[in-house]
Amino acid sequence: MKDAELITRIKQGERDLLGILIERYYDQIFKFCYYKTGDEALAYDCAQDTFLRMIRYMDSYIEKDRFKPYLFQIASNACNDGLRKRDDCFIEDEAEAKEGLTAAFDKEDIGNQIAVADTVRTALNALPQMQRDVIILRFYSDLKINEIAKVTGVNIPTVKSRLRQGKNKLKKILEKEGLF
Repeated sequence: MKDAELITRIKQGERDLLGILIERYYDQIFKFCYYKTGDEALAYDCAQDTFLRMIRYMDSYIEKDRFKPYLFQIASNACNDGLRKRDDCFIEDEAEAKEGLTAAFDKEDIGNQIAVADTVRTALNALPQMQRDVIILRFYSDLKINEIAKVTGVNIPTVKSRLRQGKNKLKKILEKEGLF
């Protein structure tokens, strides 16, 4: 069943179909939230908040075959809110957490994978927010250029420009780290 049909039926009172819609997009939304926040616990909270907001505003949503970008826009806002709240609270020491994680896995390969993932995450965080968001939406959330334009609220040439500039900056950063 397509999103449009699900949404129509949900609005007509078949609220049990919300589960299908959530299940369809949960993994993509969680991945997006994780790459945007860089924190697994915060990503879970932001993903949950995304779907709570989706449910809350479902009756006001007007279907135009744009549900996926609409949902990612909600997720982006939830992540921005979550990051603001996190910055206002106590943050656990990341170095200590990484040490514990690396010690728990006594395999060099896993340690290397964690190091590479941390390096990529750090490189992504070094990009301006507008370029970072476009790269995350394109490569980690697999959205098309026109969908990214809808999520970010800018036109398609701007998305393409931000994507190109972000990839170039990311490549330079990763080259310095010896990963590219």
